[in-house]
Amino acid sequence: MTKPEEFHRELLHMFIQEVGERASDMEQALLAIEDTGEADEKLRLQEQLLRTAHSLKGAAGLLRVRGVEAICHWMEEILSITLNEQIVLEKTKLDLLLSAADAIRDAAQFLEAGETPPPTHGESVIDALKAAVARRTDHRGDKPKSGPPYGGLKVPVRSSDTDGSMRVTADRLDTLLYRSGELLSFNGTIRRHAEEASLLREQARKLRGVGPEFAAQAASIENGLRQLATSLRQDVRVMHSAATALDHEVRHARTQPFAEACKGLDRIVRDMAAASGKLAELEIKGGEIEIDRSILSGLQDALRHLVRNAVAHGILPPEERRAAGKPEKGKVLIAAAIFGDRMQVRVEDDGCGLDVAFLSKAAGEHLPEVNDEAALLRHVFEPGVSTSATVTSLSGRGIGLDIVKRNVERLRGTAEVSQVPTGGAAFTLTLPLTLATVRALEVIAGEHVFAIDTASVWRVIRIHAQDFAMSEERCVVSAPSGPMPFVDLADWLGMRPGRSAAWQALPAVVVDAPGGPVAVLVDAVIGERELLARPLGPRLAKVRRYSAGMVLPDGRIALLLNIAVIAETAAKTRSPGRARVLQPVPAARRKVLVVDDSKYVRTLVKLILEGAGYDVAMASNGKQALDVLRDRGADMVVADVDMPAMNGFELTKAIRRSERFPDTPVVLVTGRETLEDKIQGLRAGANAYLRKDQFDAQHFLETMRRVV
Repeated sequence: MTKPEEFHRELLHMFIQEVGERASDMEQALLAIEDTGEADEKLRLQEQLLRTAHSLKGAAGLLRVRGVEAICHWMEEILSITLNEQIVLEKTKLDLLLSAADAIRDAAQFLEAGETPPPTHGESVIDALKAAVARRTDHRGDKPKSGPPYGGLKVPVRSSDTDGSMRVTADRLDTLLYRSGELLSFNGTIRRHAEEASLLREQARKLRGVGPEFAAQAASIENGLRQLATSLRQDVRVMHSAATALDHEVRHARTQPFAEACKGLDRIVRDMAAASGKLAELEIKGGEIEIDRSILSGLQDALRHLVRNAVAHGILPPEERRAAGKPEKGKVLIAAAIFGDRMQVRVEDDGCGLDVAFLSKAAGEHLPEVNDEAALLRHVFEPGVSTSATVTSLSGRGIGLDIVKRNVERLRGTAEVSQVPTGGAAFTLTLPLTLATVRALEVIAGEHVFAIDTASVWRVIRIHAQDFAMSEERCVVSAPSGPMPFVDLADWLGMRPGRSAAWQALPAVVVDAPGGPVAVLVDAVIGERELLARPLGPRLAKVRRYSAGMVLPDGRIALLLNIAVIAETAAKTRSPGRARVLQPVPAARRKVLVVDDSKYVRTLVKLILEGAGYDVAMASNGKQALDVLRDRGADMVVADVDMPAMNGFELTKAIRRSERFPDTPVVLVTGRETLEDKIQGLRAGANAYLRKDQFDAQHFLETMRRVV
């Protein structure tokens, strides 16, 4: 096979996309042939499959991808024979052709990774296809035709190639969406300028009464500001209309049918059922619903885990289903629906349901005993908790549903589980319609701004000291809707160990969380606005408290809170929280100077340290850090290596040479991975050297405590 480096990059990229699409089309056609009972429909699908194989063979031949070309050729031979004789494919042939589709997809993965598939790749499949053709031709007593299969089939050009459509990379669409979001944010800035112009006009109007010498000048200023405010308001309307239209079009371009996320799931159901001696089928509802591509791609892995779980744990063997009065073939249902600005995906099976008694025993090894069945069922999402008594290749390790929960949380969603009254289990995933922008409620906690997705907000209330009460050995707040658990946000994030006893009333945001409403106590509620959400990145993937970061119009950074984690904290808090809420604020904490040229990294490290009880100052480069040290001092320095003006190595050497701070601990947290860089950092005088690609908040805090 020709090496990928010899292909034109763009042409190779298009071919890789083509292979992936064609392999998926082949798999779907083969599964449809197996499921349908009509012979005419089977033959129609076989003809469609033949056209797909023929088209892909041509593309592979042009690029000299000989392995894919050979597989497609022998698939053609088998399909041509069946169509010429008007016979349908039996199960053995379907299994063989499914293996061929898998081999084609594997070859595409090699090419996508920039690697050449090994010479032996696909050989076993090609040999099996050849043998199948040979057996058929021996039975017929003639040889396969060397000409075009199936009566000189002419494969038509796909209309999608010539109807004005074109391929656009996902990264380019993401960039367009962020740009449209920035335009919407800028629209808010212009609106604020218009309001400021109106205020200035009012101030100029008041100057008229100061004295006659200022009257004419004030009138002129007032008239100019009036015209400016009017123009700005008109510009706001025009820009808002254009930005909204652009944002709508970009979002529409990014959407795909929900059915795309379900591709391959019927194959999983088929193969797992066959491997475990069961009968099962997959049904999809709401496949036509258009959802954001980023949600779609993030949802696929969770759906695979849930479908595997349904077949492995829920669906029983045919004889047990007959004994229970159910059809021999079980059913796994995936249903999608839109509710307001959220979507729900429900994965349900008609099996035996979750064994609550066994789950209680399994969860008891990891979690405190609970009496509420709904709360007990939620423990299936905990790592190490499984509903299977034995470990097999399919289930029993207690990790699949934990992965589902984490994946859904990364999408700023929630996962819930329930029993189906007629038998079976149902998992409900609630997700936003897009990850790019968020309608968020801005709140203040510990002098910092945070954001809460308004889709999770029920209402905003005020909590007084007398509203705290004890219920089942835990502190709750009494609200008009009833008692509910609470989280003091500043206390939870470690920005304030306790609240002063002088407070009279606090605002609280009541959020809709798995397990019921939770009150989030904050210092102030600013308001709500549409904000552009930015992912935190893989380095901070383990910081579960936050779902995203966003830049406010005034340049400050607000972190989007993870409601699911807040709910977990509220559910696990059993100590009488009232004493903690009312305790005085202590003083004198250790000060840490955080130095990094990335605003996002500085802010996240600052929040982690403040959560552990440190006071934090920040600087964007080494020179600025030395100025901060001279002016304010610090008990410890956490610095990046690659920074403008003065890098981390130079900063460490400067600290060691200084008269005031030669013994100040320095921790370097950097993206540099080589051993030489680590040695250079330690030789410069650093007390510890941590890699950003292996960053773990707990390990980082332990390192801080050790070196200080």
